[in-house]
Amino acid sequence: MVDRYRHIRKKRLRDLNHKIHKIQLRMHNRKAKRDIPRLQAELNALNKEYNETMRSNFERPPKLAPPKLCPGCNVRIGKGYHICKPGQLKR
Repeated sequence: MVDRYRHIRKKRLRDLNHKIHKIQLRMHNRKAKRDIPRLQAELNALNKEYNETMRSNFERPPKLAPPKLCPGCNVRIGKGYHICKPGQLKR
């Protein structure tokens, strides 16, 4: 079966790969010596996210439920209660 979310995974992998590369370049900078532990932690987190995305263990886009419609007047029901007004009843 074809993966419906392949394009999402490819974009996410591309973005993560770009972020990982930027952090690796920052770590090679001479001025980054005091920031190495922070950069290393950031790099580890990005590598972990990259591996999870490769295994495709990421959240799918949520499925949106269709709006609830009143059976009497066919109007969308929001939060709370709904009162049908006279003259709106569908026939």
